[in-house]
Amino acid sequence: AHAGCFSMALSHSLAQAGYSPEKVNTNAKVHLEKVGDGFKIVTIELKTKAVVPDIEKSEFLKHAEATKTGCPVSKALAGTDIKLRATLMG
Repeated sequence: AHAGCFSMALSHSLAQAGYSPEKVNTNAKVHLEKVGDGFKIVTIELKTKAVVPDIEKSEFLKHAEATKTGCPVSKALAGTDIKLRATLMG
């Protein structure tokens, strides 16, 4: 759910800024640890790759970082360490 939400939110952010993303693909790796009698999600690693014509890498990364904390699932998981590796393809 987090990967899908991130991809949609990043695509929206880029479109709102005047860019036309051709592809945004995100995977999420969730790290669970035993905490007390149960388990807790302690870290989520988001890896996204995108094809966005006519955008500078720094501009793309700015949008990706803002989306890392701004997408609805990230907000719901605010107490979780979320890491991002964003790659601009093409």
